[in-house]
Amino acid sequence: MMKGILTNFGVKHVDFSDSGESALRSCRGKDYQLLMVEYNLGSKNGTQLLEELRALRLIKPTALFVIVSAETDRAIVLGTMEMAPDDYIIKPFSQRLLDSRLQKAWNKRQALSSIYQCLDKQDLPRAILACQTLIKEKNRYSAVILQMMTGLMCDVGQNSEAMRYLEPLLKERDLPWANLNLARAKLGLEEFEQAEKILKVLIKSQATNVEAIDLLAKVQLANQQKEAARTTLERSVELSPYSMKRHQFMVEVAKANDDHALVKDSYGHLLNLSRRSVHAGTNHLFNYTRSIIENVAHCDEPKQIYKLQNELTSTLHRAKTEEGRNLDFAYSALEGVIHAQLQSAKGESLISKKTLMEAIYQFCSEDDEWDLPDELAPDACITLINLNDFELASVFAKQLDEHSDIAQDLHARLNDDSVTMTKAEFSKITRQGIEAYSADDSLEALQLFKQALKLSPVNSGAVLNVAQAQIKLMQDKRKYVKLLSAECKESFRVLGGMKLSKSHQKRYDKLRHEYESLIKK
Repeated sequence: MMKGILTNFGVKHVDFSDSGESALRSCRGKDYQLLMVEYNLGSKNGTQLLEELRALRLIKPTALFVIVSAETDRAIVLGTMEMAPDDYIIKPFSQRLLDSRLQKAWNKRQALSSIYQCLDKQDLPRAILACQTLIKEKNRYSAVILQMMTGLMCDVGQNSEAMRYLEPLLKERDLPWANLNLARAKLGLEEFEQAEKILKVLIKSQATNVEAIDLLAKVQLANQQKEAARTTLERSVELSPYSMKRHQFMVEVAKANDDHALVKDSYGHLLNLSRRSVHAGTNHLFNYTRSIIENVAHCDEPKQIYKLQNELTSTLHRAKTEEGRNLDFAYSALEGVIHAQLQSAKGESLISKKTLMEAIYQFCSEDDEWDLPDELAPDACITLINLNDFELASVFAKQLDEHSDIAQDLHARLNDDSVTMTKAEFSKITRQGIEAYSADDSLEALQLFKQALKLSPVNSGAVLNVAQAQIKLMQDKRKYVKLLSAECKESFRVLGGMKLSKSHQKRYDKLRHEYESLIKK
């Protein structure tokens, strides 16, 4: 039936796909001028397919993308329309209706092709010029073009220029889109009160205008109305909960309000929405697990902590068959890094260090060179910073994507004044200890190494320094055997069962052998 309808419309060749993945494969091999897509495509829905085709540049800017569905649920319809397909047609429909809707969408797409070509190349200034050219030519879609152009002007910061077009227009007609773009321009010019007033009037007449509600939340947040921004955005999320962009904004609003629970819930929504989409991967998983652990760190109630730990466990269990499918390393390493981070947040420093090293030991070469997967580096850094092991944290920090939010946050933590002072003090004291040890002043060396260990309690090098000084004292003077044997045993207990770098393991084995020889005498 569908093939016959499309043939009558003038389509000469029709391909069918029974899933989103199959459609994606077809689009990799061919350029299609028209895509008629069911909303429900199994694991990947129609809007996810559209987003992925755009992200991978597998759909021409002149091509039509039309979603057909029996879905009338408001949240699904709003979420679909936010992705801006060329049309959304509710089933059942007649051939006459389909023919009419396709013709209108096709005519519009072709008439605005010069704009879409620029947008496809992400060249917004040229897209604005294309809009201006078409308006001068008195294109039949001038109103649509004016809407696009003023919106693009706001995107590139030409807010005053956008207002020059919008304000005269609004004196003649009260157009919702014009009010929306005027509010955007006002926001760009930091005229927050005026923008808020415009948007509240607009939302009063269009209660489901989620774009306006989102913009109002942005205005309120920019104007330091943090609580109001959260309340406003919660309304938008309730209306249209399938937008990743909206949930990402909710994370920003929640952080501004220091609402750790809302940050967690928003990251949870982002993780679920990312699966089977072009955004699938470990980024959203790690954001969610970090937010769960952050809630643990700020919680004093044992029952709530237990609940959060169960949430983390169930998340990791499901992630093994989701994000874990496409990893280039064992999933157990990812689990270990996250569990170590949880333990560090709970103050279980020694257990945390042992868990972390067990997880990442496999990525250390015989020459003590680390080749940690990029996915694991941020969370390994977080754990090491929590443990005051800044030496190894700094090694992993070097491989972070400097443009990512998490990298900027971690570099800020590592460059914090207190951390910088601690690192400098640790290095200074350790150096002095080594100098004292080299000068055969083992007692002074031991005191200095202990001071360094207090600054970084689970630093394996620092622990080995203490053990080495203790053993040297016991070797030089038998009286120290009785005084220091218990302390030395504790040093080995700290490192016992911990995966160490090759050089540290070799040093540990040597010192352990020397200690046991002393005790036997």
